[in-house]
Amino acid sequence: MSAANPPSLPPLRFHAVSLAVAAIAGVSTFGATSVMLPPPAMFLGWVAFSLAGPSLRGGFANLGSFLMGLVFGLGTALTITALTPALGGLATPVAVSGVVVLVLSLRGLAPFNNPLAYFLGLTSFFYSGLAPAQSSFSILAAAGAIGAASAAIAALAERFVHGQGAPKFAAGPAVE
Repeated sequence: MSAANPPSLPPLRFHAVSLAVAAIAGVSTFGATSVMLPPPAMFLGWVAFSLAGPSLRGGFANLGSFLMGLVFGLGTALTITALTPALGGLATPVAVSGVVVLVLSLRGLAPFNNPLAYFLGLTSFFYSGLAPAQSSFSILAAAGAIGAASAAIAALAERFVHGQGAPKFAAGPAVE
């Protein structure tokens, strides 16, 4: 279901899907916070996965792009730190411009070619406020992976309610 299309389900089934996805989100949030992972990063992983629509292959590719975005965020933070003594206040815009060029250059690198997923990884890193360290990547990657897994489970639940069964690993952007 998308926000642009009216629900094609009877109201009871429509609301059942909503409640099921809400329950998945609640359980995922509880799981993430139970192991001290940041829920915002979990939800950004969920969104990154979901950018592909109903394709599991596309969702996993977007998760890969999200994870690379985390690495790029870490690298950008280190670049800003390295450039600040020489460039002062210009270090951040220079580093950000560089990472945007990098991300947009990867649009041709199928299947990891979704700039929005990369930017969600970058956003997750910078909004976390964590230091640019491997442990920061591990924390945010784990949270994002929980979110992506939750999105996949929610998509499966929705497909079953629609009577479509389990999705196939399709090569294209959507599963028929």
